[in-house]
Amino acid sequence: MNCLKVVYPQVPALVHYPHPVLRLVAQPVTVFDDDLRRFCQGMFACMASSRGVGLAAPQVGVSKRIFVTDRLTRSKDQVPVDRQVWINPRLENTGGSSVYKEGCLSFPGIFADVTRYNGLDIVAQDEWGVERRVAGLDVGLGDFLGVVVQHELDHLNGRVFVDHLTPQQFELVRARLGEMEADYKQATGEEGTVIRR
Repeated sequence: MNCLKVVYPQVPALVHYPHPVLRLVAQPVTVFDDDLRRFCQGMFACMASSRGVGLAAPQVGVSKRIFVTDRLTRSKDQVPVDRQVWINPRLENTGGSSVYKEGCLSFPGIFADVTRYNGLDIVAQDEWGVERRVAGLDVGLGDFLGVVVQHELDHLNGRVFVDHLTPQQFELVRARLGEMEADYKQATGEEGTVIRR
């Protein structure tokens, strides 16, 4: 079988709504090589410079099933405590629901309460292709990672956190989305993939 080589960007850069890549279902990773590992390190750098705790490959224009997380302490030093790569991830044993206030690096300035699973396991490969499971995450008991992985997995499925908003919540962010749409059109000459509700 002849696989096309994935060309990852040397320096990953954030894309913002309404960039079309944010609405694509990302493709599985099948090759675990040095280029992939360099790309993952670049994603960590991009995420850190934007002060994020999670970043999915579509958010840097790459439609592959990859995201990274780096939960930080709340100290001034922002010491990384849980830096991880998640490739071809899937959720298992989901249940319950919890509400958490979320934001997104691809939607700057928008924050809203989002309902997610309360309990879950996540299974994924690391940058070497080794599969691992993180079991028993419980958002209600303070497992913030449970919120982050659900948010980032949405990106790999062409969904964004704004899709989870109620009609009333959506009305509160509609003007900001309109500004982002206008900025994108001015910068690219394209409409992008606009959320119509």
